[in-house]
Amino acid sequence: MECEICGAEIKGRAYSINIGTSKLKVCEACARYGVAVPATTTTTAMQKKRLYEQMDLEIEEEVEPVDYGRRVKAARERAGLKQEELAKMINEKQSLLRKIENEEVIPTEELRMKIERVLKPYFR
Repeated sequence: MECEICGAEIKGRAYSINIGTSKLKVCEACARYGVAVPATTTTTAMQKKRLYEQMDLEIEEEVEPVDYGRRVKAARERAGLKQEELAKMINEKQSLLRKIENEEVIPTEELRMKIERVLKPYFR
């Protein structure tokens, strides 16, 4: 392990210090540059694993489904609408709807709500 301040290899114990809002693992010589983090508040490997798992879940929830455009197209076709007709119904350009269906553009939450309000009975 290397000291995050001087870059030297840490032999023996690594010190956890705070400098401002950053937590660093440093050698004994560089430990004086920050405030020591008490051993009880040091993040364990298991806590880090849980943190990363939680971050992954949050990211997955925020990411649009990859097939959203295909789902819009299928729902529009089930509704018997042409792109131009649906675009007029949601007050958007047909070219934007085409890009969404081709998954070239990820729609905003507001646009998704407009599309889904019209196509809701046809979404699967």
